[in-house]
Amino acid sequence: MDMMSYEPGSIHYQKPDARSLNKLGYHPVDMHIHTRYSDGLTRIPDLLSYAKKNQIGVAITDHNEIKGAVRAFRSQKDLLIIPGIELETREGPHILIYFEVAGDLEDYFYDLNREKRRQNPLVPQNLTVSECLILAKEYSCLRIAAHPFGYFGINRGVLKCVQKQMLPGVLENIDGIEVICGGMNWNLNLKAIRYAQQHLTPFTGGSDAHLLSDVGSVLTGAPADTAEEFLAAIRKRKNIVVGKPGTFIRKGATAGVIAWSFVPYTCSLIGAHSAAYKHRIKHIVSRYSGTCTKNREVQMKKKDNSEKRRE
Repeated sequence: MDMMSYEPGSIHYQKPDARSLNKLGYHPVDMHIHTRYSDGLTRIPDLLSYAKKNQIGVAITDHNEIKGAVRAFRSQKDLLIIPGIELETREGPHILIYFEVAGDLEDYFYDLNREKRRQNPLVPQNLTVSECLILAKEYSCLRIAAHPFGYFGINRGVLKCVQKQMLPGVLENIDGIEVICGGMNWNLNLKAIRYAQQHLTPFTGGSDAHLLSDVGSVLTGAPADTAEEFLAAIRKRKNIVVGKPGTFIRKGATAGVIAWSFVPYTCSLIGAHSAAYKHRIKHIVSRYSGTCTKNREVQMKKKDNSEKRRE
């Protein structure tokens, strides 16, 4: 690697070399990883061992779940671990949120779920993009638009939805974008890279790994030793991103993992909706039965009064 070509704020679409990045003073971190706690296959101990062997840090960003991120942060002191989460939103886009400490991630997750229950106590639903971002505003965190122009045919990216005029004002609460996502193809990543360069937007990159073998294929490097320093460097655009997506075979394997993991999630969701539906029906029937009973009592009372008058 030529040190001059890896200037702060630069993006490189090529296979990363973590050891060389470390020598150049950039602590490399894969900022987008899924584990068994959501729709990945990777176990936390395996991930940490792999990261240590390959001299990289990791940000575990499971879908709507924090157990893996918190466990990794609190169990590993030799690696740079950035607590994170990838949120699914009501409109469709995914949001990556990174925290300096696991405690803040836990507090935010509590606030998030409390708001979901407040809006819909029976079947909590995803919050809107704006609601997720504004809730996070109270914390020292970094709010990143995941794969901002992906996927084809699906509104999974913030900038894609902004182009469709679906999310007015949302960019005011976005801190940056993911410029290279291992799950996206060249064209979609290139659009994100150009956007970040044209708008001088803070940026990250990550593998979006659902398999251990994909971890580290996209790295974000920053001159930092702690999560706080790392996120601060990204905000100031002093970081770099190096990486490229895997082959079609690897993407196919990942798609299979996601599809398989989606089955129990779907069954759970259907079960929750069924339970809520049964609760509603029971409530309606109960109200109807109560009304009928009350009406019968009124009719009987009228009949008794009428008979008394006749007497």
